[in-house]
Amino acid sequence: MEAKKNIYWINAVKAFAIIAVFLSHVQAIYGYHIGIFHRFISPWYVNAFFFVSGYLLFRKQLSTPLVLQPKSLYISRLNGGGYSLIINVLCRIVVPSIIFAAIEYFPSCIMQGRSISAAGLAYKTIGGGTYWFTSALVVAELIVLLLLLTRFKNVWFYFLSTFTIGLVGMAFQHGMYPYEVWAWHRGIIAVMFLGFGGLYWKYEERITKCLKWYMLLALLVLYVVLLLCCKDTNPNISILSLQPLGIVTTLIACVLLIELCKRLPENGVVNYIGQNTLGFYFMSGALPIAVSMLAHRLISGSHLSVMLFDWIVCLVGAYVVVKLINRFAPWLFDIKKLFNRN
Repeated sequence: MEAKKNIYWINAVKAFAIIAVFLSHVQAIYGYHIGIFHRFISPWYVNAFFFVSGYLLFRKQLSTPLVLQPKSLYISRLNGGGYSLIINVLCRIVVPSIIFAAIEYFPSCIMQGRSISAAGLAYKTIGGGTYWFTSALVVAELIVLLLLLTRFKNVWFYFLSTFTIGLVGMAFQHGMYPYEVWAWHRGIIAVMFLGFGGLYWKYEERITKCLKWYMLLALLVLYVVLLLCCKDTNPNISILSLQPLGIVTTLIACVLLIELCKRLPENGVVNYIGQNTLGFYFMSGALPIAVSMLAHRLISGSHLSVMLFDWIVCLVGAYVVVKLINRFAPWLFDIKKLFNRN
């Protein structure tokens, strides 16, 4: 089976997820929390990225011709397999994360009143300490790469392996580490959602056929009941507090979001945001800090209307910045483009 080209629903899922990330960051930094609403987006606004990343990763690596390649050919520089996966991780995630972390470090310290130090700069940049999600994603994808070197073709091997690794990570959750280099622990936990994404890819057609409107409604009701009635639905990998029911709520939320996006008409703005979520993610820390500080200077107290306005301003600002970078310095999002100019 050959991997398909760009799929709109994937971009839509990523777009809605990054929009929710901005809302979560803005409300936390501005200081106006929409508790019940945040509870409803928590199971998917970050975990959906891991799920979709697994879908895309296994869709490529377990499709023809890569799945048929022996180990010696798979790790070759010429075929788009394991070697290319490492290069993509380095050029499209690791290096951009370090660059944007370096750009953000000094203004962020000044605005938040934090001390500036060489050790702090090193951790926040080459230590992957600024953007926990991309750091965890790097760790998770490298774990999958090691599993792919076994050259097993059955997706169930990868699902069971990643799920087991994730459970081991969950078993040793003890709160935040002060210096968790490249979010290694969170990456170990997050890898299970890459495995779930791969499993969804394998059985996507069957799942979609089974999910009639009444089943989707039943899943939605179950999702609401779990969130409202169960205390152990915490899905937050970011603070190392993922619980078993958190896995269930995450999977229900991801399936519901995917099926919703499959039924929506295509939209150019949504598509663009979904194709550039990494760039938006790099803006999701500094912009809310700057905009929230300005809002508090202009208007005392915390207000829902101001928080929502800040959220929109941050999204529009991120959209403009990402557009400008793609126009004038696209290599910031993929360092390979710096060396592949015509």
